Amino acid sequence: MRAVSSQKGYRLVASEPLLPYPVKEVARVMLGTGDVPALLVRPDVPGPHAAAVLQHGYASEKSALLPFAQQLAALGFVVLLADAWGHGERFPTSGPNWMTDMHADYAMEVVRHTVEDVREGINTLIEQPDVREDAVLVGGFSLGAIVALIAGTEDARAAAVVSLAGSSLPDLLGVKHFNSRPPSADTERYGLEHDAAAHLAQFAPKPLLLSHGRNDDLVPVGGTLRLYETAQPLYAEHPDRLALNLYEHRHDISEQQIMDCITWVTHVVPLATREEWLARMDGPERMIG
Repeated sequence: MRAVSSQKGYRLVASEPLLPYPVKEVARVMLGTGDVPALLVRPDVPGPHAAAVLQHGYASEKSALLPFAQQLAALGFVVLLADAWGHGERFPTSGPNWMTDMHADYAMEVVRHTVEDVREGINTLIEQPDVREDAVLVGGFSLGAIVALIAGTEDARAAAVVSLAGSSLPDLLGVKHFNSRPPSADTERYGLEHDAAAHLAQFAPKPLLLSHGRNDDLVPVGGTLRLYETAQPLYAEHPDRLALNLYEHRHDISEQQIMDCITWVTHVVPLATREEWLARMDGPERMIG
């Protein structure tokens, strides 16, 4: 077995590479005018390539999904990983932060800013000369999945959405953690205006993967189930583009969950054949890692 390095509570393991694309060294980039720190992972083979913006979860940072990004890059994706607002290298030196402010209003502020950052991430990817503008996937875990659902269903440039332990915002407004105060009127208004379930009609029938632990104690699975129920009639003519994967765990990402996600992505996003890859390489076959 070949293990990919452990990151933030989960590890990817594969018996052999899914596709023999070599992966370039991870590059550091800055997004937009806000100078958002990000990592860019890409295959070492000529394009054009599909691409993905992957967003990490709350209280984490951009490298948390790096093993996932490297797997996608090995399949031919250019992948962008950015620090969410107030996280990683953007952790504030003073004032409130995710460690000291447990209020729903602060969490929603993180969501608002990070949605804009994901849109900027899409801009960055489609500006890459080797990226296909029609094949940019948006995905994430927890906070990142919540953000991906908003950005993906509201931005016409998103070609697919992957939600790992995500939810639509209205399903989270009543969830209390650490005895936090009720959300303000502005927070509730934003949540209702950016309800991913309400925007599914304009997104469908683009590919949508909803993946969640049945026993999630932080982001209840109910939000994912409501999204799936809302989406089903919208995908009646394209049922293969909608998937609901449920697992017997809590607020985690399991190896099986990631591998199922990768299998789904390769099904809905056209990738180069092995013959096309060998032609691109124009030389002896090389393996990852």
